[in-house]
This record gives sequence, C-alpha cells and structure tokens, in this order.
Amino acid sequence: MNEHYTFSGEAEPFEKLTLTEDEVSTIAKLGLAPEDLSQLLGGEHFAEGSYALLFELPDSDARLVAKVWKNPKHDSDRARNENVALRLLRVRDFKNAPKSKGYLESTKILFEEKIEGAPVEQFDKNVIERLAVALANLHSIKLNKYGKPLTKRKEGTRMDYLHDGVETLRKLALSFADQTDTIALVNRSLDRMEDQAREAGDAFLDKNFTLIHFDLNKGNILYSKKEGDLVIVDWEQASAGDNAMDIAKLFLKSDFDSNQKQEFLAQYEGHLWEKDSHLQERLQVYEPFVLANSILWRLGVLKNTPQQTSSENEKQFYNQVKINLDKELETLKESLA
Repeated sequence: MNEHYTFSGEAEPFEKLTLTEDEVSTIAKLGLAPEDLSQLLGGEHFAEGSYALLFELPDSDARLVAKVWKNPKHDSDRARNENVALRLLRVRDFKNAPKSKGYLESTKILFEEKIEGAPVEQFDKNVIERLAVALANLHSIKLNKYGKPLTKRKEGTRMDYLHDGVETLRKLALSFADQTDTIALVNRSLDRMEDQAREAGDAFLDKNFTLIHFDLNKGNILYSKKEGDLVIVDWEQASAGDNAMDIAKLFLKSDFDSNQKQEFLAQYEGHLWEKDSHLQERLQVYEPFVLANSILWRLGVLKNTPQQTSSENEKQFYNQVKINLDKELETLKESLA
C-alpha cells in the first residue's frame, strides 16, 4: 500500500492563478490558456501520490500530465526538487524517468510526460537486473557537491554528507520526547553507525556525489506499457548525494532479501561507469540510517493522526504505518542486539 501522508480532502484550496508572462508562454506551448489551467485544477485528478495530485490536460496533448502539490506553500521544495531533477536527467539523457515539459514556479505546477504503466509487484531476477542497470546509469551522473535543494549544495566529503544527515535525524528525534524508548534505540543506532563510518574511513573520503532519488519503493518503479521499460517516477525527494544511500533506501522500502541484494549488487557494480571500491562498506553504514529515517517519519505521521479518519482508505493508511513502524522497530532492535 502506498503511504499517502496528506489526503486529497486535506489539500489547500487552489487560489486564483497569477501567472508571469513567461509562465503564460510556457502553458501556451502546451496548448493551454490560463482559463484552461483554472478549469483543470477545479476538476477531478486521475491519480494521487503522497504529496501531489495528477491531472490530465484538457483538450491538450494526451501524453502530458500536470503534477500539482496538495500543499504548495509547505511543499515548495519538493516541487522545485522534482523540476530540477527531471531537467538534469533530460540533459544527461537518462531514459528511465518522465520528461519535464514545463514548470510554473508561482503555483508549483509541473508538466511532465504521462507514464502509462503499473507499479512493479515482484522483484524477480529480470526486474532486478533491469533496475540495477537503470540505477547504475543514474548514479554515473557526477556532481561535486551534495545536498538539496539541488541548486544550493555544499562542498565536502562523503563523511561530511553522512554527518549532516545524522545531525538532521538527531534534531528530528528531539520532537518525539514522549517516545523515550524508541528515540533511545534510534540514537544508539546512529551512534553505532557513526562509529562504523569512522572505522571505514577510507570509504568516506571521496568528494564525488551523484543524483539520488531517495524514494525507491515499488510504487515509484513502473512498467511502461508503451516501451516495456522500467520508469522511475516521483523525484520530489531527489538530491545530490551518495549512491549507496539510494541503494540502502531501495533495499529497505522494497523488502529485498539477502539473495535479491546480492543479485542487484552484482549487476549494479558491473554496469557502473567507474568502479566503486567502497560501495558495500558504505551500504552497511547507510542501511541503519535509512531505517532510522523511516522510523522517525512514521512517528511524525502517527503523531498527527486525526481523531477521526475521513475514509476507510485513510484509516487503513494509518493502520499500515503503525504495522510497519512495529516491524521496523523490531529490525532495529535485532541490529543492535
């Protein structure tokens, strides 16, 4: 089940559009006028993601969609990240992502290629091989700074990148003072992770980074009906970072077992443009990081659970978050035993 934190009924109302001349020109190239866009936003969306809604364009190119963030003021960085990431991927001729067709900064609306397809259900050997090749191509995009938004990055080593990530999680953990036992486990895990990183110091000396997706779950990896290829969607969490972080998130969110991990890494490392001698050392460090990150996210979701859910879908969502939180806490405890 996809984890949709904000439901469409809770989305901010779309205010009257105020477009710049450049933005009017952008939508005109797509066969739209401002009044068409207002009509679109007042209609029904055909798909819903964690933080955004997808609309088909009226009387326009059927191969395009408008991605509209439910809370544009709050999620402006997500919209901007996805726009920059898709533009970079298009420049680098990455084949396994939708193409960006235009972006309206004032309203945080992104026009992109419509992907006709279905999410991957099973990661069999064929899917793992194709995904490994796609991610090897993605992670061969070299960037010399890290962070997000992509336009404001920092210089430093992979150790600096890791340290900044850990500090972000420690600060986030402070907001769950009532979850004493859980936060103690998370902080113990982060302490051990930093110790492991220091012991593997050479693995974190590099200053090279790449574009990472950081949300590689089954719902974001689609079979394209048109081409039969795998297409990775929802790039709103994209950033410049360590490729091992991306793989660790994939393994966690897609429930890879040890055999699937081995199959993936064998294909992935064989298709990287440059050898990554310390990949598996960094991966061992990042796996507990993404687990701690996921646990803290789930705590935040449950902290904001409404007293009364508005639908059965919403009720199931919160129940699933709780089930997955308990599962991840057990995994964390086992790793610390």
